[in-house]
Amino acid sequence: MTEPTNFSGQHAVQVPPVLRSRQELIEKGVTFPEADVVPIALPITSSGATYQMAQSLAWLDDHHFLVGRWDGSISVFAYTETQPFDGPLITKAANSPAFQGVRMVVPVARRSFITSNDDRTIALWNSREGDWSDLRLSGTFAYAPSLGVATAGRVGIDGKTVVIGHTSGHLSIWNLLSGPPRLTFVRSVDLRNPNPVNPWGLHDIHAVEVLDASDGTQRVISGSEDGYLCIVEVPSGEILSQMVYNPTAQRGINDVNVRGESILVANCSVGAADRNLWYYTIDRSTWAVVLRDSANLIADTSRPQVFNFNTIWGAYSGGPCWFASTEEGALWMGTAETGIDVIGYQAVTSPLGSALGWRAPGRLVMVAYDLYEFNT
Repeated sequence: MTEPTNFSGQHAVQVPPVLRSRQELIEKGVTFPEADVVPIALPITSSGATYQMAQSLAWLDDHHFLVGRWDGSISVFAYTETQPFDGPLITKAANSPAFQGVRMVVPVARRSFITSNDDRTIALWNSREGDWSDLRLSGTFAYAPSLGVATAGRVGIDGKTVVIGHTSGHLSIWNLLSGPPRLTFVRSVDLRNPNPVNPWGLHDIHAVEVLDASDGTQRVISGSEDGYLCIVEVPSGEILSQMVYNPTAQRGINDVNVRGESILVANCSVGAADRNLWYYTIDRSTWAVVLRDSANLIADTSRPQVFNFNTIWGAYSGGPCWFASTEEGALWMGTAETGIDVIGYQAVTSPLGSALGWRAPGRLVMVAYDLYEFNT
């Protein structure tokens, strides 16, 4: 066998296998002896750390998705399903104008999206190129600081109404104007639960989803850290219903996802009797949210609590399904018709919640620090 050579004709050095981190080996069951030298506190002072976990994710088109992170960055990635050994490829990166964590990303038009910025503005971005490589900031749009940072949002079915949730427990409603895209504030709606289910008194609205508007009226459903599920008519702001998703809840809502009349709610389960995935349907005669089933997505049942960070409806070869990401680094999958059926889970990343995004016909992305893509 001839030894490999480099371009200069010299013998090439054999490349060793990829070296894995100690933490990865531990997670795979490899054990290490106790250290002979005990760690000590060094004579240095920490001046901070950059937290790069993904906080928000949205598909921009059939081939590109956007990730907002706690470090204030936004990144556009190209889905690369034709390259089985390559992950998503970054197309464009930018920073929040306020250099704060990006808690919300909302596509609002074919070439535009909105992100959170600081506690009194949101940012509007646009691009003319199909690969988003010329992404630029169109401007920031102000609102009352008392509303707090934008934490979730959606554009209405009419393409002209934008609904945004805030840390204060309020919704803000905006008009989206074209040519060039710009936003005008319409009103805010107070959706706070007077008795928050969490022990810290938080009201952050983590999810806003658009309901079917077959009757010509637009409505959204929101899910909050204080435990409230609320259905609101827009742009009027009329509150149609409010309920605590679980009367015995000890933590609030992390995510909501809607498919037709079916609603999935993700939360953190505390204790063996709690659940972190809830399934509801909407009664349109009263706008009541009716509980159908619940499940606890947990691999290590000795854990005192398990976060369900994100849940989405999707589809696979067997038909409609749902996906969920939990703090154990697991990607869960199942179906929900009359009740919740759990297919199982796959260990994907380190113990940490991940943002999920699914787009037809079968493209699933999962992002924490690393990015993973799957074909469903």
